[in-house]
Parts: sequence; C-alpha cells; structure tokens
Amino acid sequence: MRFRTLSLLLAGLVLPLALACSGSSSSSSAVAPSPATSLSYSDPSGTGWRLVKDASSTGTRIVLDLVGPSGTKTRGVGFNLQASPKVKFGVFANGLPINDTGVYKLLSAAADPTEPVAIIGGVKTGNLLSVGIYQKDRVQPAQDSGSPLCQIAIVLDPAQGISAGDALQLQVVKAKATPEDIGAVSDDLWTLNKKMRMADITVATGSLSAN
Repeated sequence: MRFRTLSLLLAGLVLPLALACSGSSSSSSAVAPSPATSLSYSDPSGTGWRLVKDASSTGTRIVLDLVGPSGTKTRGVGFNLQASPKVKFGVFANGLPINDTGVYKLLSAAADPTEPVAIIGGVKTGNLLSVGIYQKDRVQPAQDSGSPLCQIAIVLDPAQGISAGDALQLQVVKAKATPEDIGAVSDDLWTLNKKMRMADITVATGSLSAN
C-alpha cells in the first residue's frame, strides 16, 4: 500500500513537469517574419481620378501614373500623398519625386530654354509627398485627363525593417486640378483673376503591400 501511494505521488510530479517542458518547447518554435524583398500594388477600381501602376514598375520600385476621368479637360494638377514611413518616394532623372509624361505644356509659348518648367515636388515631414504639374502655355488648349498626366514612385527600403505580408499605408489626402476654363488666352487679367480657383478632386489609391 505504501509503495502504491509513493508511485501515485511520483506520477503527479512527472505530469506537471512534462506539461511545462512541452509548453516551453512550443513557445520557442515561433517563426520570425521574413524580411520583405519586393513590393506589390493593386490598382483601384473606377474611372475617376486614380493612381495606377505603370508598366515600367519593378519589384522594388513601383511607378504610379496619375490618371483622370476620360473627357475631363484640365490645365494642371497637384496632390499630397501620405505613405507608410516604411517606404521611400523615388526620384526621377529630373531630380524630383514627380515625372512629366508630356501631356501638359510646361513652358510658355516663347519656349525659352532657361525658363523654369512648371513641375515641382518634395517630401515633407511624416513621409508626405507634395507634387504639382501645370500647363504654362496659355495658347495651348486644356488637355484630356484620361491619360497618364504625371508619375511618382514608391521604393522598397530594406533599412526600414519591412516584413513580408505587411500592408503599407498609401492615401491621397488632398488634391486639386486646374479646370479647363482657367488660363485661356482669351481671358483678360480681370477675368483670369476672378476664375483663378483650382477645383478639389478625389484621387483613389490601390493597395500597397510587401512580399
């Protein structure tokens, strides 16, 4: 009887020890997330103002085209794009984070080679991209917004510690376009000043993620 009691006591001690060992084993087997090696972007739906992936994109540099509604005539556009701090905005050959696609006429009719081009861009605190592109040549008509008007780029930055599977913030928080009737050469200065108001627009973004 005494032997049986001792066996039961030993069995009671062994079981908790086994469970404890089992628990520590499972917790130490957790797999750390893999570092991201590429980015992916899915275009937004609809036919309004939107940022769509350009064919020149690569796995580590996503080039996005700003496209407007087909048939809508404009003379320029600007927007602020808020992105995750885990990515960077890329720079183009012009040294800016915005690229001209040739739709707007960025020089005046004089075509002075020393004249500043009407395109600008920069990244503000908090990884907020602010860009604009505007038609200076008033002789030229307003342009159809249904084709790519300008480009920006999102770049994978390994130094930021992005993990595969991370969803990355991307949102246009403010955008304006220069309407067709602003800047017509037939307008005198009084009329031009009265009409000089950019129109608010909403620009849709797609889904940006790390792989």
